[in-house]
Amino acid sequence: MLLANSFHHWPTAFDAATVLLFVVAAISLPALGYVFLALDIRRYLRSLNRALIRVASQLYSTPRWALPETPRCLAVFGLQIPCTEEELMSAYREKVKKLHPDRGGDKRRFLVLQAQFTEAMKQIGELRREE
Repeated sequence: MLLANSFHHWPTAFDAATVLLFVVAAISLPALGYVFLALDIRRYLRSLNRALIRVASQLYSTPRWALPETPRCLAVFGLQIPCTEEELMSAYREKVKKLHPDRGGDKRRFLVLQAQFTEAMKQIGELRREE
């Protein structure tokens, strides 16, 4: 009789709280790990996509022999291959004087001119690297 009264019934409040805490930790920690794993994989795939785009743009550029005699970006400025950066800058400045929006030109045409200038500078840089 003395022994029967000395034992406590299981679960006590402490035991129940400990078991509940263990169950919550056992479920939530792996679930949290899967969430972080998924986020990391998504970040990795985005960086891989950016790298593949960069490599593909470098690999699949048009070879020089397939380009027309005078690229359109240079023809807009009245230039032909070969030309120097100084000649391009001079022709660009003349066009800007006519097309700049502050001088009464069209903003859209001016932005197109800037894009063509950037492309022309890139073309001249590629030609210089090939030589």
